[in-house]
Amino acid sequence: MKIIGVIPARYQSSRFPGKPLADILGKPMIWWVYQQAKKVHGLDELLVATDDERIEAACRKYSMNYMMTSTQHKTGADRIAEVAKRTYGDIYLNIQGDEPLINPEVISKIISLKIESNEPYVGLRSTIEDINAINDPNTVKVVTDLSGYALYFSRSPIPYSKNTDCVFRCMGLYAYDRQMLIDFQAWGQSDLEIAENGIEMLRAMEHGIKIKLFDTKWHSIGVDLPEHIPLVEKLIMNGSENHEK
Repeated sequence: MKIIGVIPARYQSSRFPGKPLADILGKPMIWWVYQQAKKVHGLDELLVATDDERIEAACRKYSMNYMMTSTQHKTGADRIAEVAKRTYGDIYLNIQGDEPLINPEVISKIISLKIESNEPYVGLRSTIEDINAINDPNTVKVVTDLSGYALYFSRSPIPYSKNTDCVFRCMGLYAYDRQMLIDFQAWGQSDLEIAENGIEMLRAMEHGIKIKLFDTKWHSIGVDLPEHIPLVEKLIMNGSENHEK
């Protein structure tokens, strides 16, 4: 079984242009993500998938494997689907390029969950403890059935509840079957995906793909805006990692 980890990275971003190359203690953010993912023993291959020559140059400078992909992709999963078409692997991981402190143990965990469950599309969810995050459209919320299969994803607060114990966020780490990715790209963006401002998981669900979510207590420190970088730098200098509690 071959497992390929992919870090999709695009330069353009409405809120934070050039985010993958944002300086964190003298290195681009994508480098920090790559170094964390390299620690995962279950990965047979790791690469950055980008469409930008500036990110390509950084990959060359810091000896990171990479693949140049189309500029037309709407989502990270579409970009990974191109990688899947041009390579052969049994499982592909979507490793977010804006989480420089991503815990290698969590990446290893989702590999194990994917293999054990044999589901075509696997992710993680965690309870939201911060009431502000519930109302934050940048935090994607999810509701599931009793078996852990996603019922819906939204940027709006779901379900309608003031009890944070039943409000979950989906984590930015997914594992896919190769054929599911290829089909996903062929379908094109769906109505619900567009309505929810690019929540790509909805495209798969609208086409009948069941997304299995497993519970985790791991909390990521993502970089959504430039002002988040000082916090990440402080954690790195303190030797902090986000282990599952």
